[in-house]
Amino acid sequence: MYGSRGRNGFTLIEVLIVIVVIAVLAAIVVPRLLGAGRQSKESSLRGHLKEIRDAVALFQAHCGTYPGDLQDICEPTFANITNPSNGVTIAQSDWQGPYLTTPDGNLPNNPITGANVEGTDWVYDSATGSVSAAAGTALDGSDYSGW
Repeated sequence: MYGSRGRNGFTLIEVLIVIVVIAVLAAIVVPRLLGAGRQSKESSLRGHLKEIRDAVALFQAHCGTYPGDLQDICEPTFANITNPSNGVTIAQSDWQGPYLTTPDGNLPNNPITGANVEGTDWVYDSATGSVSAAAGTALDGSDYSGW
């Protein structure tokens, strides 16, 4: 009648071992997951920079001068555009824009800052056509302005 009974649970030691193993795995995985969001934003930022730089280069190839400001590459129709750094006014026959198209007709949002304001989120030099991101430091230690 009183035969051997089976175990009805885990001992305290077994539970503690499982908790320690889970804690070690979490300590390894969680830091990697937290950096993934920032890494994806930086990757998106690099893509947006390439798009903007390509649009500026195409604008310069067609018009013979760099745009006066970055918003000029997004203009849907021809407007009298003058580059303030060299005073060159673009002829309507040269302009073949828009050179960059986004759903809202503006510059793409900087994924790091979440906005698209020239001078704050995008840094542009109309004399050289150089475009960079706003100030900040990437995960690899480089400055966004140097990208």
